[in-house]
Amino acid sequence: MDKLNHAKLYFIDGSPFARLCRILIDEWQVPVQKEIVPFPLPDDFFAINPMGQVPVLETVGETIFPTSQIVEQLWAMTVETTAPYLDPLADRQLLTVILGMGNFLVLATQQARAGLEQVGENKLGFNPSERHFERVQRCLDWIEERAETWLTGDEPNVCDYALACILLWSDSRHPIEWRNRTKIADIVDRLQTRQSFVDSAPAPLK
Repeated sequence: MDKLNHAKLYFIDGSPFARLCRILIDEWQVPVQKEIVPFPLPDDFFAINPMGQVPVLETVGETIFPTSQIVEQLWAMTVETTAPYLDPLADRQLLTVILGMGNFLVLATQQARAGLEQVGENKLGFNPSERHFERVQRCLDWIEERAETWLTGDEPNVCDYALACILLWSDSRHPIEWRNRTKIADIVDRLQTRQSFVDSAPAPLK
């Protein structure tokens, strides 16, 4: 019971990964406090998470990250729920792909917004930012092919929430083409009007 009463989620307003966890807390009615932290994260946040990232979930005696581990912990803390979860095992692979796609998208977007340009000889043979955006499109194609069997249930699961959080983040920060994939677009459209999404919508960029 102490673990339930003293859990805290650290988040940044704009993080799609933290938004996923905030939405799950609300949808699953898990008793977790939410504490916003500034962006960019202060140096002392590395004492909480050595990767210098959010989300981070603190419970009694535990500091839990990355996002996939927090999702598992939130489910374990849920006393009663009828929400679909990550079963069978293939859904965990799907969640890994969706979160990985989100990482590619965030990295490429941050590079673009930071105005970073090539300053020396490119010994890789490709532009990392462009490669990340290509990975995102390839992942979306892969997800769209599997959406009919994995992501179109009567009730949303973690993968639905994660996919919507990442693509809606893109719309608010660095729009990419994704609505041409009709199954994915239907999933996002069904979710974005839920109260948990409305309450966690990121503030517009200044």
